[in-house]
Amino acid sequence: MTYSLDVDPLAEQQIAALPQIALAALADALSALELVPWNGLPVNDSNPDGPVRQLPFGGLGMITYLILDDQQRVDLLIVT
Repeated sequence: MTYSLDVDPLAEQQIAALPQIALAALADALSALELVPWNGLPVNDSNPDGPVRQLPFGGLGMITYLILDDQQRVDLLIVT
């Protein structure tokens, strides 16, 4: 099963501000989100099964996203 990826406008702005070197690592991370979004770390340790997760990419940044299993969708919320 693959998930569709929806990028929040704020995340689009954050991606546009990333250095060129980070973009390839980000692309790899986004590809992984489409296949295995639950591999990310929970944002809230007290809710380890929660749908809001984080995934580091390339030692250069972090993605925060929401998994919507019923829609087979991942909403990319924040890129730092």
